[in-house]
Amino acid sequence: MKPTRPLFKKPMNRRAFLKHGFRFSVLGLLAFMFTRRDNLAVETVRLNYPNLPPVFNDYRITQISDLHASFWVGEDYLMRVVERVNQLDKDLVVVTGDIITGAVNDFWKKWLPISSHDYTAMVARVLGNLKAGKKLAVLGNHDQWDGLDTEKRLVAELEKVGIQFLRNTSTPVVRGQETIHIAGIDDVWFSHDLPGSLRDIPIEQFKILLSHSPDIMTDINKKMGIDLTICGHTHGGQLAIPYLTHHFMPIDNPARYMAGLVKEDHGYTYVNRGIGTLVFPFRLGAPPEITRFRLFTAKNHPARNTTAAT
Repeated sequence: MKPTRPLFKKPMNRRAFLKHGFRFSVLGLLAFMFTRRDNLAVETVRLNYPNLPPVFNDYRITQISDLHASFWVGEDYLMRVVERVNQLDKDLVVVTGDIITGAVNDFWKKWLPISSHDYTAMVARVLGNLKAGKKLAVLGNHDQWDGLDTEKRLVAELEKVGIQFLRNTSTPVVRGQETIHIAGIDDVWFSHDLPGSLRDIPIEQFKILLSHSPDIMTDINKKMGIDLTICGHTHGGQLAIPYLTHHFMPIDNPARYMAGLVKEDHGYTYVNRGIGTLVFPFRLGAPPEITRFRLFTAKNHPARNTTAAT
């Protein structure tokens, strides 16, 4: 019987032990963060509005954001997201930008030739499987970074599969004699026009704004009467390290708008943590998110009956 080969050639002293321990710890952390990148969570947000028309009581919106279709965020994972969305009872699906990863994919093409892929066609194919309910979308910074040709193609491909883009405009949702409005803007770093998106909406009517970035909040005031602003962009920090991550966030007010629900003097803002990852496939403390909004006309108002997944 051959003797067992030792793991280390030399006896391990304290310095070597610490060195190897550090290496294994780093590898373990990277492996953990890699597995967290697709640990999908469904967050439910219940909001009460005295100005919401009663016919819209328990109106349900499902949000996905920051899909970042790319080498790291592939078709199988995005199909799993769509399948989970399809299980939820909803009236409206909204996609709040960064559907593709834009110029960052060029970085991976230099190092990984297999990453050269038509992600626009792929994400359109995947989102074409969304079922039930009206489907709306806005553009994010990554959707507009690669120029007008890429931007126009993305819009055209998704509109072919039934997803309507709101590009500094709005659309009414009508039930009986009552109407609420969904407005949407292009990304704040590019071609957004907030007043244009609200132009056709009566000031007194209930309105929801779709914006990829929460930076739009610097342009919103109480007189606009926006009841709910739905955003993404931040990934919840992606690597959400307390007291540290918000210093590196590419938004105006990261301490306030990194993730989750924010009460404003005019309504609410919600920042979704996103579905995909950017540059590297790691998440920590910020799991990918599908958000379910349930809007009620008043506190304790009875919800509608449903047999679909909740």
